[in-house]
Amino acid sequence: MNALLNKENSISAAPAAKNAEISIVSILRGIAAMSVFLFHLVCLSNGYISNKMLNHLFAYGKYGVQFFFVISGFVITYSMIKGHYKITDFFTFLKKRVIRIEPPYLVIVLLTVLFLLLRNKSGLANGNTELPNLTQVLLHVGYLIPFSNYGWLSIVFWTLAIEFQFYLLFSLLFQWYIGIKWLRWAMEIVLLGLFFTSASESFFFHWSPVFLLGINLALYKMEIMLFTEWLVTSVLMAGAIFYQTGWEVFVFSIVPFVLIYLEPQVKSRPWNFFGKISYSLYLCHTLVAFAIINIGIRITHHFYQKIIMVSLAFGVTILVSYLLYYYVERPCKRMAASIKYAP
Repeated sequence: MNALLNKENSISAAPAAKNAEISIVSILRGIAAMSVFLFHLVCLSNGYISNKMLNHLFAYGKYGVQFFFVISGFVITYSMIKGHYKITDFFTFLKKRVIRIEPPYLVIVLLTVLFLLLRNKSGLANGNTELPNLTQVLLHVGYLIPFSNYGWLSIVFWTLAIEFQFYLLFSLLFQWYIGIKWLRWAMEIVLLGLFFTSASESFFFHWSPVFLLGINLALYKMEIMLFTEWLVTSVLMAGAIFYQTGWEVFVFSIVPFVLIYLEPQVKSRPWNFFGKISYSLYLCHTLVAFAIINIGIRITHHFYQKIIMVSLAFGVTILVSYLLYYYVERPCKRMAASIKYAP
């Protein structure tokens, strides 16, 4: 999800013909972040919103994650090609990524720990809530929770680990993947094999065909991959996704793929705004919204009161997301953009 947020900086010098492409990516990431937010707000609110129709409808919002994976594959590949990335730029790439995504994430990790401590001290926790220990917190710094017996402090952090695994693997293989056709095919076959044999959703290999839809679309648009190869590999990846994960993941992977390919002329200031703050919104929405909803569970009894609390949770979350974006994410974004690969 966080890879999307380097889009404007990485292709700021792109020709005007790419404006539609940039616009639709921004809108899509806004839709993805908002859909995940609303899914958590409506469906995971401890029964606070009990309407079955609403719960069924907003349950599809969790597939906004697949939106992010497709767009991440496209944007990272596109920006690396535009930046003339080479394997010798590996540590520069990681430096850019860490500066770009880590500070907002660490701020939310810290705030989550503080919230859990305050909730426990205040007696508002339901039952005996186990507090995170130092090891669990430190494992979040390197996205190492999947390699341990600990759990994530937030239910959204697991996707950041998958994104980081993607950054590491793809930055190491990038030159060979885009430069040697037969080796690209070999890598895709290996990834498909791992996709069908990897049971854990906590690792990149379980989602590699979703990323590859975006990766290969970028190669096609940059005229590195010919139409026939792009079409065959896209059908192959889409078929694998449908067969292995079901129609929901298939549909929510294909929609952003098709829209980026078509580059429709769509302008929307609200969705561009949500696109701009999408990473911050994704990071903080469960912490902020769930805290307000938990208060609402204790103090509200009537339907209109619930409407007020849900509206408050929505508004405060958007406000906190913007503040996180403005004071933490935006400066980091500019700093990362100022770092260039060696000529």
